[in-house]
Amino acid sequence: MDVVLIGAGNVGTVLGRTFKQVGHAITAIWNRDPEKAKQLADELGTVAVADLKELPQKADIFLLAVSDKSIQEVAHQLTITAGVLVHAAGAVSKEVLQGVSNDYGVIWPMKMIRSHMSSLGSSAIIIDANSASALQVIESLAESISRQVSRADDDKRLQMHLIAAITSNFTNHLYHLASDYAKEKEIDFSLFYPLIEGVIAQIKVQDPEKAQAGPAFRGDRVTIEKHRSLLADEPVLLKIYDEMTQSILHKFGHQ
Repeated sequence: MDVVLIGAGNVGTVLGRTFKQVGHAITAIWNRDPEKAKQLADELGTVAVADLKELPQKADIFLLAVSDKSIQEVAHQLTITAGVLVHAAGAVSKEVLQGVSNDYGVIWPMKMIRSHMSSLGSSAIIIDANSASALQVIESLAESISRQVSRADDDKRLQMHLIAAITSNFTNHLYHLASDYAKEKEIDFSLFYPLIEGVIAQIKVQDPEKAQAGPAFRGDRVTIEKHRSLLADEPVLLKIYDEMTQSILHKFGHQ
């Protein structure tokens, strides 16, 4: 497929690399920072344009890989006579693209993407479109780079985005806080990698409820109070510990 990249940040860069690796042609790239567009264009063997009006008007896919808040603004500066316009955001309605192209939709890689990545790698991709024909094009593109492609409308995709935030962003923040505490206490955080990996391995084969463990799961209030005493000088971590503990106690009938 011929793909026009509109945005050369994390998502645009990595998807651009991935599309090229599987044989798609990147025909042009635009970015607010022209230098970033040129750098990516040189890497992918294509052209960079400084003005949105200079982009091709025809392509199989026009990929809007800009910030969520900029999607509608940038989209409505485009002139598209043929092709499917898509954005890559999980929490933005496809309808923000209405009126720009006859065919439009979403291709959302459900993964934390950083520009240093050489390709997308393993990732579920969630798609949606305003028409059957557009959905077919988007699905074909998604299936060329992922073995796990699912359809979801705006409402379902927003729910999935919430789940992604809880399971990825929130857990990583907990790792961040735990790592900071470990450094403060001169404990090697890497000792906990097998524990973290073990939980992930378990929830792949059984419901997370079955993988729960720890003092709150057991209703062990003596240990809970020992933990709380260690956090007397860590008010942020103590608040999170208390909220999580109360949730687990309630979930497993210890209140």
